[in-house]
Amino acid sequence: MSVGRLSVATLFGSILLCSLAMGMDRARTETGVDKAVAEFKVTGKGVLVALLDRGIDWENSDFRNPDGTTRIEYIFDLSNDQGAKAENNVYKMGAIFTKKEINEALQKRTKLATRDAVGHGTTTAGIACGNGQNSPERKYRGIAPEASLLVVKISGGAPAHGDEPAESDCYRDDRTLAAIEFVRDKARELAMPCVICLNVGSQGGPTDGTSELCRKIDATVGPSIPGVIFVSGPGDDGFCKSRAGGVVKQGESLVVKVKKTSKTPISVDLWYPDTDTLEVSLQTPTGKFGAYPAPTKDKPSQTANEKEFVCYHNEGTARFYRPDNKKREIFVELTGPAGEYALVLHGKEIKSGRFDATLSPSADPINHFLNHLAPGSIWDGATAHHNICPGDYVIRTEWKDINGKPHSLPDQGKVGELWTGSSTGPTFDGRLGVDFCVPGDSLFTTYNPRSHWATFRSNLIEDGKGLYGRASAVSASNPFATGVIALMLEIDPRLDAVTAKKILQQSAYSDRFTGATPSPSWGYGKLDVCNAPQKLDRWLS
Repeated sequence: MSVGRLSVATLFGSILLCSLAMGMDRARTETGVDKAVAEFKVTGKGVLVALLDRGIDWENSDFRNPDGTTRIEYIFDLSNDQGAKAENNVYKMGAIFTKKEINEALQKRTKLATRDAVGHGTTTAGIACGNGQNSPERKYRGIAPEASLLVVKISGGAPAHGDEPAESDCYRDDRTLAAIEFVRDKARELAMPCVICLNVGSQGGPTDGTSELCRKIDATVGPSIPGVIFVSGPGDDGFCKSRAGGVVKQGESLVVKVKKTSKTPISVDLWYPDTDTLEVSLQTPTGKFGAYPAPTKDKPSQTANEKEFVCYHNEGTARFYRPDNKKREIFVELTGPAGEYALVLHGKEIKSGRFDATLSPSADPINHFLNHLAPGSIWDGATAHHNICPGDYVIRTEWKDINGKPHSLPDQGKVGELWTGSSTGPTFDGRLGVDFCVPGDSLFTTYNPRSHWATFRSNLIEDGKGLYGRASAVSASNPFATGVIALMLEIDPRLDAVTAKKILQQSAYSDRFTGATPSPSWGYGKLDVCNAPQKLDRWLS
């Protein structure tokens, strides 16, 4: 973590970049990936990279072998159930496409009924393990360019564009659980070490590692499960005043204010210990409602359905996200007009009084809490105890588009700083949340030329021929870290999630941008791939 190490790394990176005339992506050089690849002769070969995202441009050369065959082992598309009754689909949902079917479609130039309409899934795959085949000297290759891919489409949603029809979003919590089971099963079937990247997430839920999703992650990876590692970053809510917290006293009525600017519904999800009893009232732009009682064992969900909101006060199995913590939940969906709203918490029986709340969707100054602000913005899925959580820092703020027009992002952090949108810890149970940070703003990577994202020519880069463009946010840092872990698994296929997490934490470094670490914003600092092998002897065996 020494600051002195940064000076050496930065000097090395500057010399290398100049000598190659930008032949390598800055982020690979900054983190020491290319140096580590050269030293340890790793490419991700023999490792399965599982991407839970919005699909993939399966025809793209960046995801093929030199002979033109696919590197994708399976695609599990959960956006429709056309293959739910297929003999090979024990999950009874979605559609499964095998490597054989993908290769036949490539050879015959026929279409498969799966796509990445948004473009997000293709950039994720490109960063983690694209081979850069369509770029000059393959300079836009990903981190593990010879890894095998396992693609699960768990989300979507894009307007009609060009000849491509519109697509509705398909995300459902229960299907994400099935996606994780699918990856686990296929990794066993293929007998390959696997790193899983869940590249979605926004605030809401218990945010303490106890939700059903977090428990599924922790049951899939961990100290007694070698060769399977899970990655999900903290989210993109760092801009936002989207978390509130505090203490309600006995007999007090505490007011939590919310500013709703959007016309569409927003939600407030508030959690408090089940040893306390709160009643809740609502204030909207047009009136006051309640007080509504706390749930009971006989009635575990108290629901109030009014014109401007729906309020659920839940305990036990009635709680959303199905956590195993000992808390009650007040979930309010605000459906009314823009304006100021308030939740009034009445302390009836108090032992602790602590409450924590999130607001979604939020983007300051769009929708946000007005008082009782609390630090943190990490999403629930990233709080699983064995998840590896990479934040995002800025590596590039300027670029030229496909037409040679210059663009810049001057207001989202300077080069070296934490991206302003990168969500931070702590978790509701007091852990850091973020493990380390990697350069995610902005990366140049594989684009699906038929995607919605490819219609924005400002994001298609100058020398990318319409096949490469800009990716950013935690959606870029997630697959970057995923690719690094694929390289680690190539060297040690039995590496487990706990050990990998510890290695990456301990090998990170601090500098003048991170300040003192560990911290809830930076975790243990900036990723240093060259330093990681020195932290575990068996990683070098």
